[in-house]
Amino acid sequence: MYDLLIVGSGSAGVAAALEAASLGAKVAVVEKGVLGGTCVNVGCVPSKALLRAAEAYHRAGHHGFVGIATQALGVDLKAVIRQKDALVEALRREKYQEVLEGVGVPVLKGEARFLDEETLEVGGRPLRAGRYLLATGAQPALPPIPGLAESRPWTYLEALSPGVHPKSLLVLGGGPIGLELAQAYARLGTEVTVLEALPEILPQEEPELSRLLRGYLEAEGLEIRTGVRVLKVERGEGYRVETDQGAFMAERLLVATGRKARTEGLSLERAQVGRDEKGFIRVDEHLKTTNPRVFAAGDAAGLPQFVYVAALSGRIAARNALGHPTPLDLFALPRVTFTDPALAAVGLKEEEARKGYGQGVRAATLPLRAVPKALVAQDTRGAFKIVVDGEGRVLGLHILAPEAGDALQEGILAVKYGLSYRDLVDTFHPYLTLAEGVRLVAQALDTDVGRLSCCA
Repeated sequence: MYDLLIVGSGSAGVAAALEAASLGAKVAVVEKGVLGGTCVNVGCVPSKALLRAAEAYHRAGHHGFVGIATQALGVDLKAVIRQKDALVEALRREKYQEVLEGVGVPVLKGEARFLDEETLEVGGRPLRAGRYLLATGAQPALPPIPGLAESRPWTYLEALSPGVHPKSLLVLGGGPIGLELAQAYARLGTEVTVLEALPEILPQEEPELSRLLRGYLEAEGLEIRTGVRVLKVERGEGYRVETDQGAFMAERLLVATGRKARTEGLSLERAQVGRDEKGFIRVDEHLKTTNPRVFAAGDAAGLPQFVYVAALSGRIAARNALGHPTPLDLFALPRVTFTDPALAAVGLKEEEARKGYGQGVRAATLPLRAVPKALVAQDTRGAFKIVVDGEGRVLGLHILAPEAGDALQEGILAVKYGLSYRDLVDTFHPYLTLAEGVRLVAQALDTDVGRLSCCA
């Protein structure tokens, strides 16, 4: 009998298996499909590979340097996808298969379902374990729009492995997935229109930065419509989407409006494992389900859908399942939308901070043109924003800039450990780096940065 049986071989499942093995447990991973889960196969890795390819092509035809002649000569999308697939296959082998083999964790192939509260069937074979961990992830969800499901639109799954290079594309959803793929396809030569139901794209981010990003995307040729209510979808030779703002037509339709837990076939009701109103597995702070023998982690548990949350929750769930009580702490959780420029953030927006901390809250915004690296790179698209409480503690840092995610880490530490913005000002920041913008925006709370020396 296993000490821990893990269902799902994505980031949460593999992290849990490694943690359990390090604690000396007898553990196995169950997988019915391809090893590796969403991130390496159909999520982070392939999407960013496509984004980088599109960025390389875009840069060949668009840059700010005088006297440098370059050309964007064409796109072979099938070749781009082949290179992406080769990367995915290599990482799946090196970072999942070989890692599990290295610690002696077997992968049991087959579909899993509970027979009762204490027994899991895998490929028709009943198995028992001291504890179970469900890490089955999530999958695209289609909203209930008349005609949408019948039209068989793309989700991110099809968009990352397309059989065609569409001349035109409609994207439903102005969140991170929708915008990343919209910009990638637009840069690769597709005419793209984004339809978002809410008043702004990226509504979870600082509105002023979301509006700036929208302007940059539109300047590249994307059409973005917000406050759109989709009424009906029809498919003929292409797609026709009827909305309250008129009809939109394109060769392909990409739906990027949300994801749902991948729990079908698990027979959770037999194990007395409850789900919330959205269908995600219900867990407590120790990732225990309504069945004390069963734990859940990652996207399936309704946690924020980031691979680093999945991995951390997998490790925490394994510890708890094996008798090492550890709560899951998601404080100072960062997020990055990998458009170009990227939008990265941690902590509270200004409006949230004022509601929670009162009138003492202060905020400062610094245009990217005030950061020397942006000037020498001839790319000043973006801004930094910092939010602090009445004592000067950093409550939030928000960055819109090329490679914004790489400059965010200092803000994550500041929010997590309650640092003051003065700590950021008094910390060395190498000159001509994007990270220097963190110091400058902190200084902007007290100083007119435009009156400082370029390296003061």
